Amino acid sequence: MNKARWKLLTYVPFLAIIIVIGIIQSFMLANENVKPYPEPFGRATELPELATYGESVQVIEEGVFTYLAGKTIAFNSLDEEGRNGAESRPLPDTGVFQGYKMIDKNHILWIGDGNQLYASEWKNGSWSPKTTLIANEIDHLQMVIGPHEENVLLAYNESMLYVGEFHPNVKMTWTKLDIGNIKQIQGVWDASGSGISLVYAISQDGKESFHYAKLAKSTWMPQLQLKLKDIDNATSSLDEIALARDGSTYITAYTTSSRKSGKSTLHKITFPSDQPNMLQDEVINLPVTKGIDSDTILHPSFMKLTSNEVTLVVSSVYEKNRRQTSQEVYKVDFKDGKMLKAERVSQFGGFAVYPTYASYMGNAFAVWLDAVNEGTYRVYYATDQIAYQERLNSLRAADVQEAAGNLPLFWGIGVLTALISLKWILLPGLYLIVSSVFWQYHYDEHAKRHFGIAMAMYLIVKALFLGDYRKPIALQVMPDFLQSVWWSLVLLLLFAGISYVLTRLWRKGLTERNVGLEMFYFVVLDVFMTNMWYSFFMSPAAL
Repeated sequence: MNKARWKLLTYVPFLAIIIVIGIIQSFMLANENVKPYPEPFGRATELPELATYGESVQVIEEGVFTYLAGKTIAFNSLDEEGRNGAESRPLPDTGVFQGYKMIDKNHILWIGDGNQLYASEWKNGSWSPKTTLIANEIDHLQMVIGPHEENVLLAYNESMLYVGEFHPNVKMTWTKLDIGNIKQIQGVWDASGSGISLVYAISQDGKESFHYAKLAKSTWMPQLQLKLKDIDNATSSLDEIALARDGSTYITAYTTSSRKSGKSTLHKITFPSDQPNMLQDEVINLPVTKGIDSDTILHPSFMKLTSNEVTLVVSSVYEKNRRQTSQEVYKVDFKDGKMLKAERVSQFGGFAVYPTYASYMGNAFAVWLDAVNEGTYRVYYATDQIAYQERLNSLRAADVQEAAGNLPLFWGIGVLTALISLKWILLPGLYLIVSSVFWQYHYDEHAKRHFGIAMAMYLIVKALFLGDYRKPIALQVMPDFLQSVWWSLVLLLLFAGISYVLTRLWRKGLTERNVGLEMFYFVVLDVFMTNMWYSFFMSPAAL
């Protein structure tokens, strides 16, 4: 055989192995990253405009939501196929702009200069001059939307709570409530529409507690006030709260952070609307994997859908397998205050925060953020529109390219796992050395026989130690059909067969039979191929 062709045959198989296995692993990882798509939602779509404030997007109309994007307000509308249409407007003020609320697409409220509450209207392509709603300093603003689109504002500072109903172009009348030290507050309209119920957290003298108040619509003065419960500040601190009415039951969802570990836990307080003192407090656990509950649940938010079902959305851990763990959006359904089920509605592989869930055109969509750095967030959405799913629930070239970028890491693991292979080689290696030293003549005259015996020893040892590549942690990322021991043995024989054929071709370039050299080439090919293949599954496993 020509010397150049023989050298080509020596190295080309290794290059071919890299290409073939690399392509297979790229497609496998791409599928692993994006599938299974959460049902009935499709894979996430990233919006081009980054959010520059850490809060949930505001749904202002059916299928329309808004968020802050630098010095502009981004408006996004979803059509009947789940496609996004974007529009942006400048901020209505060049000064301080925080805690803004959109009443609708053309009316905005915000806390501005001097911590005063302002309002402005979008007219003829620009914002009208701002008007002052509260001249006193306020720190936070919440809005309670009624069944007939009534907008009750809750503005508060360290010593006072202001309550008033907002109507565009109508001077507001505020009711002042002597409730101070409010850390957070949430409100919901009563079933009769005669007033609103408030649940608020008070932080005072290093202690935190939940309180309840029922306000009459006619005056916004309290008809009833009472403390619901104290929070154990010694072990945890209050993060966020959300409130909803489910029939005649009020549900308050809240998260606390452990002072020791920092992990966030989701809790639920329920009580009858006519007996707020008869409350029940319990922890809500969401599954990460079978038998394991999440230890990080963030940003609870209740959504009222057109069907009047009460849905809670949260950000919680999702562990697809040992290699794929992310923080995704879950929706939790309730009936009569009791949790029915929890479903994951997102899968994008990042860290979902500030989720929102809403209905439009008979369908639903979820929107959430993912932090880029402090103060900057990517914005994602997904819908359950059939047209949206058909368009997005398929593998893309970009998915394969991104997956291929991980191959060097996997193959690096393969190089390390090659050390395991030394015990496969030990027995046939010793056999060939002893044979060549003590039975040189027989070794040379019966090369085929000695090669066969050495290869059989190699395969037997390899089969006996196949468990090195079948650790439980590695099996988690294997497709179901590959998890069988029989399939591992089939792959063992397949790789050995390919290596043997290539070794036979390579042997033709030798001037005379050299069993040791042939066996070495066969083993190097087989070990290279085996470790290259199993590197994909061994990557999450400890060696």
